[in-house]
Amino acid sequence: MDPPENNIPSSHDEETQEHRETLSQSHQEDGENEAVPLIESCTQAEAGPKVIKENAVRVAFLPPAEEADLPVSESLVQGDASYSADDNSSYNDDEADIDQDIDDALDEGYMGMECTLERGFSLNEAAIARDLRYERYDEVAVKYEKSHSFSKYQPSLKHFIPVRKSSAERDEMPIDSTGLYGFVSYSWITSLMWKAYKKGLKEEDVPICSKYDMCDYNTDRFEAMWNEEVKRKGKDGASLQRVVWRFLRTRLIVALTFFMITLIMGFVGPTIFMRFLITWLSTDEPVTTGIIWTVGLIFSEFIRIIIFGVVWSISYRTGVRLRAACLGLVYKKLMRMSSLGNKSIGEVINLFANDAQRIYDFVVLGPLIIGGPVVAIGGVIYILWLLGPWALFGMLTFLLFYPFQYGISRLTGYLRRRTVTVTDERVRMMNELLTCVKLIKMYAWEKSFASSITEIRKRERHLLEKSAYVQSISLAMAPTVPVIAAIVTFLAHIGAGYNLTAAQAYSLMSYMVRLRGMLHYVPYSVPAIIEGTISLVRFKSILLMDELEPYLKTPQDPDTAVVLDQATLAWDAVSSFKKKKNKKRRNKKDGITPADQLMPKVVDLKHIDVLFDLCLSIKKGELIAVCGGVGAGKSSFISALLGHMRLQSGQVYLQGTCAYVGQQAWIMNASFRENILMGEAFDAKRYYRVIYACNLTQDVGAMPAGDFTEIGERGINLSGGQKQRLSLARALYANRDIYLLDDPLSAVDAHVGSHIFQWVIKGALRNKTTVFVTHQLQYLPLCDRVVYLREGNIAELGTHSSLVEDNKEYAGLYRTHMETVENKEKESSKTEETDAGGRQRQDSVISGGSSINGYQKNSPEKSPVKEVKKKPEDGQLITEEKLEKGDIPLSTYNWYIKAAGGYIISTLVILTFAANVGSTAFSSWWLSMWLSAGSGNTEVVVGNGTVISDNIADNPDLFMYQTVYGCLILVILGTSLIRGFAFMKTTLKASSSMHDQVFVKVFRSPMSFFDTTPSGRIINIFSRDMDEVDVRVPMTMETFLQNIWLITSSLVFVCLVFPHFLPFLVVLAILFLFIRSIFRIGIRDFKRMENVSRSPMYSHVSTTVNGLATINAYGKQEMFTKKFMVLFDENTCVFFLFNCAMRWLAIRLDLLALLVMSITAILSLILRGSVEASFAGLALAYAAQLSGIFQYTVRLSTETEARFTSVQRISNYTKCLASEAPAIIESKRPDSNWPKYGRISYRNVQLKYRPDTPLVLKGITFDIDSLEKIGVVGRTGSGKSSLGVALFRLVELAGGSVRIDGVDISVLGLEDLRSRLSIIPQDPVLFIGTVRYNLDPFEKYTDEAVWSALEQTYMKEKIANLPLKLNAPVIENGENFSVGERQLMCMARALLRNNKILFLDEATAAIDTETDSKIQRTLQEAFKACTMITIAHRLNTVMACSRILVLDDGKVVEFDTPRNLMANSHSAFAKMVEAAESSLLL
Repeated sequence: MDPPENNIPSSHDEETQEHRETLSQSHQEDGENEAVPLIESCTQAEAGPKVIKENAVRVAFLPPAEEADLPVSESLVQGDASYSADDNSSYNDDEADIDQDIDDALDEGYMGMECTLERGFSLNEAAIARDLRYERYDEVAVKYEKSHSFSKYQPSLKHFIPVRKSSAERDEMPIDSTGLYGFVSYSWITSLMWKAYKKGLKEEDVPICSKYDMCDYNTDRFEAMWNEEVKRKGKDGASLQRVVWRFLRTRLIVALTFFMITLIMGFVGPTIFMRFLITWLSTDEPVTTGIIWTVGLIFSEFIRIIIFGVVWSISYRTGVRLRAACLGLVYKKLMRMSSLGNKSIGEVINLFANDAQRIYDFVVLGPLIIGGPVVAIGGVIYILWLLGPWALFGMLTFLLFYPFQYGISRLTGYLRRRTVTVTDERVRMMNELLTCVKLIKMYAWEKSFASSITEIRKRERHLLEKSAYVQSISLAMAPTVPVIAAIVTFLAHIGAGYNLTAAQAYSLMSYMVRLRGMLHYVPYSVPAIIEGTISLVRFKSILLMDELEPYLKTPQDPDTAVVLDQATLAWDAVSSFKKKKNKKRRNKKDGITPADQLMPKVVDLKHIDVLFDLCLSIKKGELIAVCGGVGAGKSSFISALLGHMRLQSGQVYLQGTCAYVGQQAWIMNASFRENILMGEAFDAKRYYRVIYACNLTQDVGAMPAGDFTEIGERGINLSGGQKQRLSLARALYANRDIYLLDDPLSAVDAHVGSHIFQWVIKGALRNKTTVFVTHQLQYLPLCDRVVYLREGNIAELGTHSSLVEDNKEYAGLYRTHMETVENKEKESSKTEETDAGGRQRQDSVISGGSSINGYQKNSPEKSPVKEVKKKPEDGQLITEEKLEKGDIPLSTYNWYIKAAGGYIISTLVILTFAANVGSTAFSSWWLSMWLSAGSGNTEVVVGNGTVISDNIADNPDLFMYQTVYGCLILVILGTSLIRGFAFMKTTLKASSSMHDQVFVKVFRSPMSFFDTTPSGRIINIFSRDMDEVDVRVPMTMETFLQNIWLITSSLVFVCLVFPHFLPFLVVLAILFLFIRSIFRIGIRDFKRMENVSRSPMYSHVSTTVNGLATINAYGKQEMFTKKFMVLFDENTCVFFLFNCAMRWLAIRLDLLALLVMSITAILSLILRGSVEASFAGLALAYAAQLSGIFQYTVRLSTETEARFTSVQRISNYTKCLASEAPAIIESKRPDSNWPKYGRISYRNVQLKYRPDTPLVLKGITFDIDSLEKIGVVGRTGSGKSSLGVALFRLVELAGGSVRIDGVDISVLGLEDLRSRLSIIPQDPVLFIGTVRYNLDPFEKYTDEAVWSALEQTYMKEKIANLPLKLNAPVIENGENFSVGERQLMCMARALLRNNKILFLDEATAAIDTETDSKIQRTLQEAFKACTMITIAHRLNTVMACSRILVLDDGKVVEFDTPRNLMANSHSAFAKMVEAAESSLLL
């Protein structure tokens, strides 16, 4: 193809008419062909190349054709360019050549790699295995069908068949096919527990989730019920609690029925069998009577244990089902929204992280609260019958406990609601911090953000302390209430002159202990109900959020694609204002801290009209350009066509499917190929045509594993241009009817842009309807029509030529562009993209990531594809989360103890538990002594004689016994309060210390850590793991320590009364240790798997929320929902197994505790007469106490260890993460006015991004003088952005040095260095807060200085028109400002800092030409007195520079003035300019 002659038509009308005729001719020639010949699907035969095994891992990309080395837009001429029929035919010839190249390559096996494999995009064997596992969910899953027949209960009723033969596949959950024995004993999990002990558990050992517990099944059922509720009651009257009741009522009623049976058995044992057994001990009745009472006592306890296991078995499954249903429904709701409205990403993630557990606890623990009142009523009746009305004083203690507990629960709920709000705020802040961490580091803003997080954490800790203390008092009071009640009962009874026997006392005490067992659940049940209710309210707030009402209609004219008929559209805008009490708090202070800026806000939604009275009709196949200034409404125009806005008036018609390319590309954490396919079937020929059309050939070639290379979150390892072209390739491959392109060429240079314009917009999409938003005016003459927007209105509409003739604003804008060209300030190649390949490391210092895999080498223009052999494993970027094995190391416990205050403090706290439990135990022992003393041989007159009294009320030491016994109430209460306060303080000190340590460690980590670690994994640490450490670990540990002392006191009493019990105790201890030591391994492994399985789910939710617009545009809601369901099911599976494993252990240990009671009862039977009834009763009462508490304590020890996995994870982050250099090195601090001159010197600088990656800067040496303006250009991978990386020390040098004003920057603290430099990034970053907070987080500058900076960046008018001006809110990601406005605010930020050195990283990509020219003038004037380094994007920013630095392959090629370089026609720079000009459309 020879370049056509430059041919400038005399008028725009002629050009446009000729262009229309060309298009028409092209359409006629195509005839009945597919709409997009370039990306048409090949047949199965065509798509099935011969795959050569030795090439099975070769890179999948197109070998560049000869023509690809030349400028691809040769058919586009200078001046007002147009296509001729010859041009179109030459394009078709090119297309035919490309097709032939693709066919040849596929036949030879060089491309496609594993294109015939379904899982060709998997990175490694583990990923393939995971894909296969995920596919099993589809095979196993059952679809929910509404049924009113009894058959729906059949799967559950089958569990009551005594023994069932398992028919499930090996990888299916065994519980679905287990019978009654397995159901009550949890024997179905024994094989997994044994395997864990023998080999440890791996992911593949775990069965897949039960089909009845799957997220999809339960979500469908719950959604149907919720929809019925909304339909019946309306949105305002709909009750989520009512729907939850309908969802679980059958299973809940059955569980509560079985629970009542356990309560009855628990009542019968001590009140009947134990009382008669103790009575028998002091009589001469036959042994058979004693045997009957002993067997009855043992049997009733055995039944209670078994039935209680059934209760948990039912409740666990009910809990996981409601948990899955609620979160599945929330996710599906998110899929129907285009934005989160007044919710933040952090708040949503917190919903999935913490509220999921609270919903589960709500179902499992909440219903147990019914046990307290039932047992209390039974107790009242029993005591009245046993001791008479005076004893009711004791029951009054129980009755008073419930109002006390209610007050505690209300207070807990209130504190919990406040805590959750602050936790949401902290998680949201952390999420934002992780998203913007690179900018924060480069601006040295760590302290500002750290102070904000610290302030939020301080408020959170304050609330946690209150909540924990209240909870601790509740927990401490639960076991003491029965003891205090017994003391009051006995004192009142004896004080009234009645006698008290050992049988009466210890049967009542044993019943009180059973009552305590029920009350034990109250401190858990009440908060579970309160917190579950709060969670349901939070879920409901999401479910009731307004979905966008579909307003897109189908036009009547079949030839029309889009019609806007007087359409006025609005966005949901967030307005916020601080609560009054926060205002008062701030008024007390001199200033407003950054943390105050981020205090909880009252958020309200309102609609703000942004597009007004739009009238436009677009025919099918038409190419419409949309242009306008910053904030004119261009992106909103695209959103309006996608249906993502609110239609206030008028109509919007759209016919056909849409593809969308956003202004900021949305990239998934998946392989390069998977990002393009996005769930579509792989078609090799179509795929490679797209790769070529989007100029991605060389990019894929340079990646470690070709298109199997894993792309990090937010495209962290892609350049800005690569991300945009990848997004474009996704749209092209989707093959839709209407293409909505929001400024897709802003991130690519003119050469690549013209290639994309020719091959994609004018080629592949030539028969498609395309709406093309752009700031690059050179393409407008080639569009069918131009829409010029101003302030949300269509100011001008028509062909390019007619608009120029009208001589209005558009004509002025275009002439300005032409004058710029004539003045030689021509648009330059964005040299990062010149060579048609993209950087595979960071393209912009801020927008991209560090070089993760070190693939920066310049791809040769004609690298033979056959020689490239790469393994898919090489392209794995994100490191797998390490699954810890073995015991929790002692160092973890040691770290926790030290964080809590050290060994002395911890020992003192444990002793407070001993004092509390000891006082209750002593009260029981004192009672035995009193009962044993009897009447003290006091003689009383009976009739005419005297006999020795058997009434303890006649004891002469009665007052002493009563006083000591009564004072014990005060001792018990006092030690409870002291214990609660001490434990709360130490555990929260530990968690806060751990939070601060891990936060500092993560925040001080180098960028490589953030690039290779998914944000979901880090958020997991700061949300769920911190929640575990803040709340769950202390609660579990407190109960564990309390019960350890209770068990110790029980065994001591039994052994003191029956020394013969000691041998049995040794045997039982060995048996107990054997069971625990073996099977705690499985429990711990399940907990670790559950921890790890959460991270992918959180990452997926975060990715989904960020990409809602793209997902909805492509209609991929089902694909993403399905993936979420699978990820959630994976978590549900190990979560359920963990809880079942705990219950498996519990039921076996309960039976072991039953042995203790059985042996004690038998010993009392055998030793009747040699042991006093009062002490035998004491031993029996405490042995009976062991039955429930023993298993629970052992389970708590295992659970505590399991929950300590969260502490271990935090500990590992704290100890294992590498840190950057110190922020400040006192001995090396520079002068306050450094750098004074701004001289920069690079000496033999060598840089590599990781130790195992190649050098990207290879010994470069150059000097920049004071106040010089340097332009940096070079081919892909030449090392331009690495100059900035070295300057800001994001990566430490491998060799050489960088000096600023003669100071070696490697010896300085990072804060001292980075705070003296400024950067304007390619991708604008704004934080949640206010406009002022974004510009000046440290509040160093006056309002006048801030307004001045805004004025210089042409944002003053915009901000001044906002209601709150500088205090106007900025929402997450700055979404309430356009991309261009965000970029201008980033410039204002740099202007405000006014540093001596400024690094511009393609900072004007999202700004229109007119504003750009103004900004360039501002930069030249405002930064006149500073050294400026510019990575070139637009040529005028380079041509105006003092000197130009040309890099190639990490080395300096040229460094001279633009004049000298252009004078030498053989210079690399001159050749670049020539190549750019040949592809530049004017």
